[in-house]
Amino acid sequence: MFSVATAKDFYAIVVEDFNDLMVEKDSPRRAMHCAITSFHLHEWVWAEMCRDKALMERVGIAKRDKELFLEWIDSKCPFFAGVQAIANGSKHLAPSRDMETMRVTGYGSGPNGTGPYGTSYLLIDWGAGAGEHRWMPALHLLEIVVRFWRNFFRLYLPALDLPESPHHVD
Repeated sequence: MFSVATAKDFYAIVVEDFNDLMVEKDSPRRAMHCAITSFHLHEWVWAEMCRDKALMERVGIAKRDKELFLEWIDSKCPFFAGVQAIANGSKHLAPSRDMETMRVTGYGSGPNGTGPYGTSYLLIDWGAGAGEHRWMPALHLLEIVVRFWRNFFRLYLPALDLPESPHHVD
């Protein structure tokens, strides 16, 4: 589709979306797009895994069961569920009951005030049940998941031309 034929091609879109968000860190549009592509990348990877038994073995998935693959992702990247909630919430016009998202602007309007040097940012509220981990900048969530996918490709689908974000310094 539009010359996107492999999981690596789709990963390149994820990296571009993340890089765009890093330029405009308080953009709901850029954050939602990054979340949507980061979540749906699992479907592109799964499609390749179904055609490549050796890849399934390297990942440790014993049989063709997409739910097992999603459980594997969740075990390796617990924040993937948060990206899924954003992706599904944007699709179904219904935010997750487990989290609330907001754009923090102006001094003192969020639990941590504004971002660096008085900038606006996007914030996730995981709810009172999350205790001291209740609040998380959306950018942190998205960066964790994009890094997960980068590491996945490095380990399981290595390529010399794997796209990299200049914002991910090892």
